[in-house]
Amino acid sequence: MDRRSILLAGIGTLLASSAHADVVNSSGDFRSLAIALANADRRERAIQIAAFDKGTLSDEDRILYEAVAQGSWADGLIASSPWGRNGTPYVVTHRYGAYRSANPDAAAIDRETEELAAGAQAGAVAPVFVLDAAINAVDAASSRAHGSVAESMTRQISALRKVRDRSLEWITSGIRSADQGGLWTLPGGEDYYALSLQFQLGEEISPRAAHHRALTYCRSLQREVDALLRRQGLTRGGVGERLRTFALDERRLYSNDAAGKGQAVAEMNAALDRVRPLLRNVVAGADTQADVRLVPPEAEAGGAAGRREGTVYHVDFGAIRSRPRWTLPSVAFHELVPGHILQASSEREAPAPALQTRYASGYNEGWAIYAERLADEAGVYADDPASRIGYLQWMLFRFGRVVADTGIHVMRWSRERAIRELRELQGDGMAFVSIQEDVLRMCAQPGVAAAQGLTAMRIAEIRGRMRRGANGRFDARAFHAAMLLRGPLSPPGLAQAARVAFSL
Repeated sequence: MDRRSILLAGIGTLLASSAHADVVNSSGDFRSLAIALANADRRERAIQIAAFDKGTLSDEDRILYEAVAQGSWADGLIASSPWGRNGTPYVVTHRYGAYRSANPDAAAIDRETEELAAGAQAGAVAPVFVLDAAINAVDAASSRAHGSVAESMTRQISALRKVRDRSLEWITSGIRSADQGGLWTLPGGEDYYALSLQFQLGEEISPRAAHHRALTYCRSLQREVDALLRRQGLTRGGVGERLRTFALDERRLYSNDAAGKGQAVAEMNAALDRVRPLLRNVVAGADTQADVRLVPPEAEAGGAAGRREGTVYHVDFGAIRSRPRWTLPSVAFHELVPGHILQASSEREAPAPALQTRYASGYNEGWAIYAERLADEAGVYADDPASRIGYLQWMLFRFGRVVADTGIHVMRWSRERAIRELRELQGDGMAFVSIQEDVLRMCAQPGVAAAQGLTAMRIAEIRGRMRRGANGRFDARAFHAAMLLRGPLSPPGLAQAARVAFSL
């Protein structure tokens, strides 16, 4: 019996128990049940949601049910796992852990140290390069800590080093190579990745099918980039190589001074002014007055200090020489209109139940990625082929992440192959994130990057299905309202919201 079957059998046993059977609510008010289950045992939650009679649901409750059902089932199975029960395979990495808190708690760090050792004993042994990044991050945090917190971090570093020794043993014994970072190297790891992706996305999907779908899309994007680059006179080498060459063209770079940065901000705001009228009949809120401003010079961090506040995107141009002008319009559309600003406004106005948000972790970025596509479809690049190359490069970056994430964890790509494939797809790293760091993140946080791109892809697929079913009566504004107005939704919830909007 495979690991997935064992987990399913375990949940089946729990469902059959008399203690559990008394609390299953099979019909009635699903929203109230979902709220009540927010802090319940995740296996019990999955069972109660699966047992609910969805034939009794109103249209709105059916949207919520579809939004949480598949994610909660994956969550329940993960909670039954011998390792990674909290939803991440490794308890502490350079990306997450109690040590990263603004006010770290010694007891929380110690609990994670115990979980780290137990997880490794059960088979969750992270790759050496993931552990090295974690050790360096905890060590840096400990240098700023004092008293019991510093002592807890020191103990955690020691525990991480012990797991690292075991990871080295795996390399010596041939269980994995030094450059392999995929979950497939762990016992039951490929099943775990499928569940992790389902949990992050909120929808069951074959990781292999997702890989091939995203790769096919990236190849189509590359064909478009190839044609546009040829018109710029760049004909030699692969697409990634030519994108790197294009990014070095001095005519398309800003000066590294206040004047250059000010010009970049002005051009991003001009791009927003161009896109608003093009989207008025496409998405409500297109006329939202949002703008780009510079972070203060003292706050620059090589690109990493960019942030949104209200209707303002504060951009960090600390590495402006790596930000060609043709890459920036798509950033404005992603961060502001019609991207995160519209999504965040809807989220504030329609507070979602905790479970709805939990099982739609790819939604926020997914909408913003889709928003970049909306701007392109509206014709914003009609007279600006260079900036359309930038948009396509951003799409290669975002969907290349789906390719690489699934490639690492189920297609058995090495870390080096993932880096090489991404370089061939997109050129260099985008913004302040190097390709090497991006791949390290994917090894430490399986499924996160893939869920974001897949959500964007699913929104576009749902739109296509609604347009075909509307018999010429498709209303883009109504469709996008359905995608936005209830806050974060997983793809099944988005599909149901669209069906309700078009009475299908």
